[in-house]
Amino acid sequence: MTAQHLLFLLGVPFFSVVVSALARRFELNGPLVLVAVGLLVSIAPFIPDYDLEPEFVLMILLPPLLYQAAVETSVPSLRENWSAVLILSVGMVLVTTLLTGFAMHLLIPGLPLSVAFVLGAVLGPPDTVAAISIAKRLGLPRRTVDVLVGEGLFNDATALTAFRIALAAAVGETVTVFDAVGRFVLSAAGGIAIGAVVAVLWDPIRFRMRDPRAESGISLILPFVVYITAEAVHVSGVMGVVILGLYLGHRRVRAGYATRMLDTALWDVIVEILEATVFALIGLQLIPILRDVDHWSAAELIGYGSAAFAIVVVARFGGVYTFGYIGRFLMRHLRRNSALAPPPAQTQAPKILFVVGWAGMRGVVSLAAAAAIPLTDNHGGPLPDRELVQFLTLFVVLATLIVQGLTLPPLIRRLGVEAKDEEKEDAFSYCSAMGTAATAGMARLEELEATLPDPAVDRMRDQARWRGDRAKRFAMQVASGAPSASAAAVEEARRSMLDAERAAIEHLRDMREINDDVYRRVLHQLDLEEAYMERR
Repeated sequence: MTAQHLLFLLGVPFFSVVVSALARRFELNGPLVLVAVGLLVSIAPFIPDYDLEPEFVLMILLPPLLYQAAVETSVPSLRENWSAVLILSVGMVLVTTLLTGFAMHLLIPGLPLSVAFVLGAVLGPPDTVAAISIAKRLGLPRRTVDVLVGEGLFNDATALTAFRIALAAAVGETVTVFDAVGRFVLSAAGGIAIGAVVAVLWDPIRFRMRDPRAESGISLILPFVVYITAEAVHVSGVMGVVILGLYLGHRRVRAGYATRMLDTALWDVIVEILEATVFALIGLQLIPILRDVDHWSAAELIGYGSAAFAIVVVARFGGVYTFGYIGRFLMRHLRRNSALAPPPAQTQAPKILFVVGWAGMRGVVSLAAAAAIPLTDNHGGPLPDRELVQFLTLFVVLATLIVQGLTLPPLIRRLGVEAKDEEKEDAFSYCSAMGTAATAGMARLEELEATLPDPAVDRMRDQARWRGDRAKRFAMQVASGAPSASAAAVEEARRSMLDAERAAIEHLRDMREINDDVYRRVLHQLDLEEAYMERR
């Protein structure tokens, strides 16, 4: 790797994070701004072309992003929504692959069916990063967000497995339907097994280490270990990383508080860098890909690209509505005599299905898969229409991010499917949980009271009561309907007090009235209080 190449690779994350921060500062759509900046940089004459390395995306960017998303995903929520997640992440990807493959084979003269299926598999999965980042900030109902997040976790595994099978057929291997199904099942099962084994082995070790820095460091390495191990034995690395993250995330409450705080800070920074880099890399592919399709006319390229975009969108809508109504019918039938929660209201369900259908942006995983298509087949001849597949992939990725990404927020507002009353529900749940926790703490304190001095017992009892009372006040404020103004004023005042307190201890340190160890200890306590305010 040359120094120029290394500098470029380091420069992309640096400027991507800067652009992302500016987009947040001016309340712009960060992913779209990054893609636009990448496109502008790509056409600049003084910037060298960057051909996307599939290994860089699949082995460097994808594992940590998937792992962190899995860690933050609720396992109970996945259990509740398993049917919708399974349909979207497996059924929808396969349907999109088949429909896109058949349609583009019929539309483009001379495009082999095997290569068309490669294109379908490449365009099959909605982008994990785009789906999660957009869903969480748009105010959708929590259950809809959970479904989209669950889809984003598992659909890459389906698509990459389908891509390998289609690519094997395209380069000359004989692939039957039974062979394809067997490979698919084996790949998924193998990835699940590797992820589960690593998680089960590491979980008891980390609880005994009690070393936050070592635990966080190993959590950063483990996703790569699982992914590379799984891919080395030709099973799904994506599935392995997801299972690892789900298991460890579900049990992280047993880790030490310092480990959880350090993990949160560490992964927030890592995800910020990687997500920004992902969207910038999409824009940077414009010129390298256009350079390889110069033997096609602009009208042909735009026409085929628009057709591919339309097919992908129609396939998702058709699948979402078909599977959605079938699933609702089955769940109504199964829950007729059940105490489980009923399905969504009739008036909301079509709107939510429309939003889920429109939230099908494609992203960098599709580009990485397209870049991984080999130049030749097994017989040494050129693989037909490889460059066209890469162009169509870029066209669809850009079209979905721009068209759907720009219109999704106003569409949600227009349809009125934002989460309603969830803030109040969360407030009362928070109050109840804090009350339960305080009661458990008081019960344990009574068991230990005889071994502790009275002042310490009184102090701990007061702290437990204070936490419970604070939660009750917060719930009452939310229930009153307008807590935001007073709450915001109080929080702003407390932040101002913390700034004054930091300035005071900084002055004491500079005057050498306290040493650096005391300074850092007090500063850490003040930072913890502000962090608690932010998280709450």
